[in-house]
Amino acid sequence: MAEKMIVVISSYLLMTFYNLSKIKNMVLRDKVAYGVIVFVSIYLCVEYVGGFGMPFLHDIASWLYKDWAHHIVEYLD
Repeated sequence: MAEKMIVVISSYLLMTFYNLSKIKNMVLRDKVAYGVIVFVSIYLCVEYVGGFGMPFLHDIASWLYKDWAHHIVEYLD
């Protein structure tokens, strides 16, 4: 687990130092997109390092869209 934490933390530190000057020059839309991508990657890294059994993104998406998918399948049958 310690090796995983070292790899994740060093990767984020390198990414932050590399992108710090570029983030300052971004417009708001780009900053929001960048923030969403970083949030998702941090979520996946916490799951990778900790193995907490948190729901993955496809589980959340299937929970959100299961009713719509059911209606579409009924309509198509």
